[in-house]
Amino acid sequence: MFVKQIQNGLDLKDIAKNIAAVYDTSLPPGESIPPHFHPDFEELYYILSGYGNMTIGEEKQEISRGDVVYIPQHALHTFVNTAEVPLRFVTMSVNVVSKKNEDIQPYIG
Repeated sequence: MFVKQIQNGLDLKDIAKNIAAVYDTSLPPGESIPPHFHPDFEELYYILSGYGNMTIGEEKQEISRGDVVYIPQHALHTFVNTAEVPLRFVTMSVNVVSKKNEDIQPYIG
């Protein structure tokens, strides 16, 4: 069994097969996460409180508490807190299976 507190992120790459990390993030009012992408990960954001604008590629949408945002591998994305309160969210980073393994057929005996 693996149980830990999330403090400045929780690196899981040595524990889980595909889940790389989990983060509990608080973004202050008016702050943003600069545009970036991940060559090896997909991400999920689960919004716990607050609201802001999420941009993935050319798509922009307001997000708020309770929303789940999927960010594909290689997708340029940014996030801005447009509220007057902190925007808190959980991020889950998931390793993307390499293309080499997609051609391997499972054994069914």
